[in-house]
Amino acid sequence: MKACSQCPWRLSNQGKPHPFGFYTRKNLTRLWGQVRGGGKRQSCHLTDPSHPDHVAAGCKPGASVRECPGSVLLVLREVRSMADEQSYIGEGAVRAYLERRGRKGLSKEGILYWLLSRIQLGGVPLVGGPSMPEVEEDEGVGLPEWLR
Repeated sequence: MKACSQCPWRLSNQGKPHPFGFYTRKNLTRLWGQVRGGGKRQSCHLTDPSHPDHVAAGCKPGASVRECPGSVLLVLREVRSMADEQSYIGEGAVRAYLERRGRKGLSKEGILYWLLSRIQLGGVPLVGGPSMPEVEEDEGVGLPEWLR
């Protein structure tokens, strides 16, 4: 999956005028707050007919809700930044990440949610959350400057 051209995480959209304020500092900070805290997936606005703003933005009735590829890409980058050369993420690496990223990165709860529930146990019935969708790397997707 690839982030769509209207994704709020697409750097070229951030700060652009939008009738529903999708690309404002306030909304991007709110969205990242939800993602970084874990426990809730961000839906792709073009696939979520349950949200009136998304319908107004072009989501078709009856669309199948998908997870936002842009938000998944951001989380995977945060997780990769914790890993060592062997892709191992130990307690020390998590502590160092939390000190380095502070309130801009994933929270402790978010790390548990994304690492355990979604990555390690994703798709395991009764134990984990849904599997993380595969997303394409895209240099045009990123956190806004104030959240880096």
